[in-house]
Amino acid sequence: MKKFQLFILLLFFVKSSFAQTSNLDEFPLSVLRQKLSISTNDTNTVKLQLAVGHLMLLKAIRGERDIDSAKTFSAKAAVLSGKLNYQFGIINAMLLNAETFYARSNREEGLAIAQKALTFSKVLHNSDGEARSYHLIAQYYPASDPVSLQNRIIYMNKAIAIFRKNKNTHWLSDLLTQNADLLSQAERTTEGLKMLFEALNQGKGVSRRTVEGIYWNIGRISMGIGDYSNALKYNLLAVKTANEVNDTTMQVVYIKHLIAATYIKAKDYDRAIPYSIEVLKMAKRYNDTWCIKMASSALAFEFTHTNRLSKALGILNELKSKASSDLDKLSVSVDFLNNLTYAKQYYQAGQYVQELKKLLAGIPTDNPTVIMDAYNALAYYYSETKQVKLAFHYTDLYAALAHQLNYVEGITAADDRYYKLVKLNQRSRTDIGKFFKDQEIRDSAYNKVKAYQIFLLDMENETLEKNRYIDSLTLDAQIKEIRLKRNQLIQKVTIFGAAMLLIITGLIYSRYRLKQRSNALLTLQKEEIDSKNNALQQLIIDKNELLKDKDELISLKDLLFKEVNHRVKNNLQSVMLLLENQAAILEGEALDAVNISRHRIYAMSLVHEQLIESSKLKSVNMSLYLPQLIEHIKGSFQGSTQVNIRISVEELLIDVSLALPLALIVNEAVTNAIKYAFPNQKNGEVYVAFGMIKDQIRLEIADNGKGMDSHAKTKKNSGMGLKLMRGLCEDIDAKITFKNASGTRIVILCNNDRQQEEINMDTALRHLPDLDMN
Repeated sequence: MKKFQLFILLLFFVKSSFAQTSNLDEFPLSVLRQKLSISTNDTNTVKLQLAVGHLMLLKAIRGERDIDSAKTFSAKAAVLSGKLNYQFGIINAMLLNAETFYARSNREEGLAIAQKALTFSKVLHNSDGEARSYHLIAQYYPASDPVSLQNRIIYMNKAIAIFRKNKNTHWLSDLLTQNADLLSQAERTTEGLKMLFEALNQGKGVSRRTVEGIYWNIGRISMGIGDYSNALKYNLLAVKTANEVNDTTMQVVYIKHLIAATYIKAKDYDRAIPYSIEVLKMAKRYNDTWCIKMASSALAFEFTHTNRLSKALGILNELKSKASSDLDKLSVSVDFLNNLTYAKQYYQAGQYVQELKKLLAGIPTDNPTVIMDAYNALAYYYSETKQVKLAFHYTDLYAALAHQLNYVEGITAADDRYYKLVKLNQRSRTDIGKFFKDQEIRDSAYNKVKAYQIFLLDMENETLEKNRYIDSLTLDAQIKEIRLKRNQLIQKVTIFGAAMLLIITGLIYSRYRLKQRSNALLTLQKEEIDSKNNALQQLIIDKNELLKDKDELISLKDLLFKEVNHRVKNNLQSVMLLLENQAAILEGEALDAVNISRHRIYAMSLVHEQLIESSKLKSVNMSLYLPQLIEHIKGSFQGSTQVNIRISVEELLIDVSLALPLALIVNEAVTNAIKYAFPNQKNGEVYVAFGMIKDQIRLEIADNGKGMDSHAKTKKNSGMGLKLMRGLCEDIDAKITFKNASGTRIVILCNNDRQQEEINMDTALRHLPDLDMN
């Protein structure tokens, strides 16, 4: 599973921008510089200087030179405003100067200048300047601390009250949007939403850049609540508005990242990919490390879930090469493990399991979300590889942290995994403990989302209601015009209808006379046709009943065939579990014998699993079956990881009566090669090839080990595995040859003409030794 909670953290770590100084902030920086170059020394020049300085501080990649430039424009605006006795310019020049100190993290100096601007505004009875000063004083208080956040909201409310009284819609809409973000962080979501819709209702006074921010804030709040449909709706509106104003700031990056996250929630990965690609491109352009990590992780997740694992691994390898801290390495390892596990690349995933466990030991406990992600990835891997005990262990750890953080999605995910593990292990529900099916938390989150959706709908309806009156007069005029045209049309239609009625009446009478003459003849013809139709309908009914019986029999046959395979597979898996329990108390040759039997039974079980999943009820796709069987064999030899197995399998459908013996032969040959072919070698290689040569099936298993003892090749001296392979070849009329050529080479040739009706489980299993389960 993916680290969705990190997507949500985006809601609270985005910096709020300063409000616009004027409508000039809508223009790109290049346009403002051009206007400034041709302006005269008047009040408009002051506004241009302030707007340019303000936008210098809002650049996506801001350096010390940009802050110095903003300070220079502040000084120029202050001098020119003094000459012109322009109060707006004097006050806003002071506030722009305060912003430059905030930009350098010198909060105390910035606060002092903002307070001077407030005092100056009060002396001049300039309420507009007073409100702007309150707004900048609010920036002194960081939003990360709860007490400081409340102070910030208080000063923002003071500024909003003044702008609301003065009906300054431009500034009011901007500050309402910012304050809504603060209220959301203070868990006062309802108040924040009301402010956002109030800002949206300001009409033409709201700048398009502010509208972008309003849509984004509604989308962020919706995402945090869990209402993903409204999150997608408003974030798409925000992107549309950003394109209208040519916004290239980091705000656009965050909006598109949230859109990608929402599509991931909806499992629509193809739509998420273009947004994640664009986010990653912009994050690299702005050198935003945190955003690069999140976008890369999301993009890899999306590629994996659209069957493009190689692209996902390429992205993650790039992240891995840049990971310096243990936290970064842990995060990348979690991504590798999740993606490889989803793609069923369990051998590669197992390498990251060990790396993840080592890194976890050194991660401080004050990083619960990172640790929780690691636990979840491990639980996911062990669940998918059916290592139930370890899967339960890490699911318990993950669920405990999810409850501690009140992370509802995590609790739900843990419950779902518990349910799956219980089905695998047949454990009772009471073994799960207090974390199993925490329905109360789920219901609470569900009700919260529903209440939010209802409230949001009320807000939208209220907005529509306010706009309805504006359109009502126009609508009334249109209705009157339509009614007039309709009356005129009715009058014309009435006259035309009367004339047509006379004509139609004459035609009807003429048709009536003609109909009377032909009715007698038609009656006789109808009786004859009815008689033939009845006979034909009876034949059709009989035919349909036969076809229905045929379809039902075919459907029942297919269903019974799948059920038989399903039950055989379950029974074989039960036998494997019994053997596994027996192996726990055995050792030496007895343990090896039991394990070999488990491999043979797994090969047979896998055939029936393929038949259940395939639409071909009598055939097995060997290109899917053999790699999965060989991966299981290799995974069972934990100490033989140096042996490399190369596989070349054609996509070939063969009858189950032929697939089962061939699978058992592959099991015996590969197992013997891993166990005996490389006693004194650190590295070895086994090659398995399967395909059609002319009209025959050819199976080859070769290794580069020490080679087979020449005495073992004879029937008399061969072991159980070789006897089993020869016996199976006899059953399917196959030819088997053994050669020593830089190792052992086994070749089986047989015809692909066996049918399902020939399968005999007693014959297929008679070469296996009897098992003593006592």
